[in-house]
Amino acid sequence: MSAAPDAAPVQALPSIHRLQPHLYYGWFVVAAGFALSFVSVGIGFYGQTVFLDGLIRENGWSKASVSGASTVYFITTGLVGIGVGRIVDRFGARLPILVGAFAMITALLWLGTIETPSELYLVYLLLAASFAMTSAIPQSSLMNRWFVRERARAMSLAQTGVSVGGLILVPIATTLIATNGIRNATTWLALLVAAVVVPLTLFVVREGPEAFGLRPDGDALGGLPPAEPEDSARGWTGREAVRTPTFQLLALSFGAILICQTGLAVHHLHLLRDHLGTSAAAFGAATIPVGSIVGRLAVGRFADRIDKRRVTAALFVTQAASLAGLGLSTHPTPLLLASVLFGLTIGSVFMMQSLLVADLFGLASFGTVLGLLNSLTSIGGGIGPLLVGIVAERFGGYPSAIWVLFVSGLTAASLVLFIPRPERRRGHD
Repeated sequence: MSAAPDAAPVQALPSIHRLQPHLYYGWFVVAAGFALSFVSVGIGFYGQTVFLDGLIRENGWSKASVSGASTVYFITTGLVGIGVGRIVDRFGARLPILVGAFAMITALLWLGTIETPSELYLVYLLLAASFAMTSAIPQSSLMNRWFVRERARAMSLAQTGVSVGGLILVPIATTLIATNGIRNATTWLALLVAAVVVPLTLFVVREGPEAFGLRPDGDALGGLPPAEPEDSARGWTGREAVRTPTFQLLALSFGAILICQTGLAVHHLHLLRDHLGTSAAAFGAATIPVGSIVGRLAVGRFADRIDKRRVTAALFVTQAASLAGLGLSTHPTPLLLASVLFGLTIGSVFMMQSLLVADLFGLASFGTVLGLLNSLTSIGGGIGPLLVGIVAERFGGYPSAIWVLFVSGLTAASLVLFIPRPERRRGHD
């Protein structure tokens, strides 16, 4: 039987597929996502603190003169993410990733030439925008389009590049700056972006399986399509989405857990130093990125088979339990065990946020909804470290602050269990 005259021709898969022709191409996209996360997050996110430290040491700038650069960075990331989400829904993920890669290259080369702290703020605006364009929103969109039944597994593997990038590229960048100076270091990092992100996006990453005669998860074309939320094909406007209890509870629950997550992450090393020696405290802090890798991979193995709201609530409760351990303990063993437990949850939280948005709102408006949600939940991320610092200073140290975070974590777990599937208001169709 001949194809319908208006049917789009089936495209050939990229040449790299010849390496494993029997492997579903979505797993090539996952591997590319790992590498993209490794570079874009390892440099664009974790690198910003390394750059600040290097500039302070190399130029003799005061911490006060550059301390606001990170604040500018986080605010810009959230705001730019709203626009990135809309672009992803309309034009796909490859466009913002490519534009973001060239923006990151420009920011890194510019960073190596700045002479005044005021220039740093401009560079961090560009670096933050490039990070938003190359990281969570477009990459999560790719995983969601290539997978449905194995979505959590695919996303956990791709996002493991986030933690590995932090573990490997931070010490490399630190060493490069110390031995070769900030200018040479940022030039090498810019070359890494050009060598990894650009060719992978051009020659490996593809938007979804349909253009290649495939279905998500590698299902046969004759089978039933994987289940998606009702009317997800029509999508949601940003205004429609934010009016739903679904979006509001997502924002409240993930905002509350990010208060815990960033609040502890920023102060974790100082908290451990209050009770442990310097080397033991450093070891405890190092368990967090390692734990995030293990936890994300473990959650990815079963999150596709269980209601993701329950999985998320369990993660939030586990994170609250780790906080309780840190608040109650003064001895090395329980403090280190609590740190490991916290690390096991920290990487999965952002992954579950993306997975819930895809499950509840569908793919047609995934980028729009996630961009708006990230911009709001990032407020919680910004509040956390400040809240811990204020409470610790005024109410007897870190234990008091940790218990505030504990309550916030349990609140987040309670809220996420009651997130309903979104329903459109009558009159807005």
